Amino acid sequence: MLVSAIFGGYPEKAVVRALEEEVWVSDEVLSELTGLGTRLGKKFSFEQKLRWDRSLLPLVSKMRRVKVHSRVVLSRDPKDDAYLSLARTVNADFLITGDKDLLTIARSKLKSAGLEGLSILSPREFVQRPGA
Repeated sequence: MLVSAIFGGYPEKAVVRALEEEVWVSDEVLSELTGLGTRLGKKFSFEQKLRWDRSLLPLVSKMRRVKVHSRVVLSRDPKDDAYLSLARTVNADFLITGDKDLLTIARSKLKSAGLEGLSILSPREFVQRPGA
């Protein structure tokens, strides 16, 4: 979602809204985020990559870091499991993502992984949810 936020719209609104609350990051997730800059250079224009590079540090500085000591193995993509592991560690209420694999995880699977209180929402769902 952070990458999509550089284009504006609901991802950007979701990031702004989320930063009004507590946003957590683990070493594994932070490593993935910082490595994105190199990979994005092949897909994005120079201006888009520059915006990402300029946005990342201020965003990360607003996040709370936590060590993840147990791993959730639930998704097809091990990178997605890092986000689920982080969510379980901090007992997160929301995981905001545009990732289809994460968005389609059944509530019963989340519950069996110790994530019964977690709602996985798209940026649009997060911004438009009642009480937001």
